[in-house]
Amino acid sequence: MLNLCLCIGLCAIIWIFNGYSIIHAIREKVIAELYMHAGLGIFFSVTVLELTIGNDGAWKRLDSLWLQIFGFILYLPSAYLVISSVIALKHRGKSKGSDFTQTTTFINKGLYGHIRQPMTLGLALWSIAFILVFQSVPATILCIISFFCFWQAARKESKYNIRKFGDAYNAYIGKVPMWNFLKKSKS
Repeated sequence: MLNLCLCIGLCAIIWIFNGYSIIHAIREKVIAELYMHAGLGIFFSVTVLELTIGNDGAWKRLDSLWLQIFGFILYLPSAYLVISSVIALKHRGKSKGSDFTQTTTFINKGLYGHIRQPMTLGLALWSIAFILVFQSVPATILCIISFFCFWQAARKESKYNIRKFGDAYNAYIGKVPMWNFLKKSKS
């Protein structure tokens, strides 16, 4: 019963914070932010659901050790992509106010010189990792939806950045892939 109450409370907090951001995105007509915060809300809800009531046996899990190991291994590149992109945005983006994503400077160096949307790629990979680690029907369904939200956020962010940074970003799109880190950037 305690885990159920904890799950409900934490999910409520997650959706209050993300709900505020979703409402802001709708008011400001920033569709990428809408998808990003919907994906984040689902992503963090999966974590809470699985670590509370999922661990209590609320649903069946496959429990394949090899899939779990591969999922845990996927946490590493996922965390690297997310943390590195946050650091790059904070230090190079010259953001307005406290929101590090509201950059005023176009970043195309470092990680952003190889992948246009490393944060959403990292979160999408993390969603796949969650599927492999938790191996339950609820986690699979919610993480597929979360993955789709992050993919849409990346696509919409490119359109937003074209409006924000103009021809420089358009040229950047032609040189640097959105998520395909295996593809060489065109110099």
